[in-house]
Amino acid sequence: MINKNNILQENKKQYSRFANFGELLFWSYANLQMLFVAIKEDKIKYDRTCYMIRAKAFKAYKEGRWKIHDLFEFNIEKIKSNNYCWYCGKEMEPSKLTKDHIFPRIKGGKDCLDNIIMVCKACNSSKGKMDLFEWYEEIREEWPPINVWVHYLKNIYLYSVENELMDKSLEEMDTMELPFKWRYIPLNYPQPEIYI
Repeated sequence: MINKNNILQENKKQYSRFANFGELLFWSYANLQMLFVAIKEDKIKYDRTCYMIRAKAFKAYKEGRWKIHDLFEFNIEKIKSNNYCWYCGKEMEPSKLTKDHIFPRIKGGKDCLDNIIMVCKACNSSKGKMDLFEWYEEIREEWPPINVWVHYLKNIYLYSVENELMDKSLEEMDTMELPFKWRYIPLNYPQPEIYI
């Protein structure tokens, strides 16, 4: 369970450390790498090794030595695992699932496999046109499943590269019409115990 406005308040304290939006995005993705490693090693709390992995990942992303890959493998997984809601995890017949656009079409989201996730009608209706991370924090008051983290962050990254947002200042980002609310991108992740 997360507290409303927790992500926004925590993020705001850290914005000055990033030279541009790309660094902020790489930091969030480095935190995701740290979470993955902790879960893989059955750690319930982050330790020194986890923080070292985050630092290494952040530096490698910034320097361009590590790349954030496209959504090809993820799309294959979505097709194979088409029997549950990606947002709440509830198992159900594929015919009872609806498609949700990660970036809402009304905000310029494309009607393509990269931008679609199969979800239950209740989640789809509840999320509506809200930003995905905003919806998890404001409505669901919980952290998203790992596969949702990955899919959404990759969509944001690919969109940002395609639209030359990576070198934009955070002030510039506030003036732009975007299909996502960048201020909801988490800069701190929950302890791995909630996923183990």
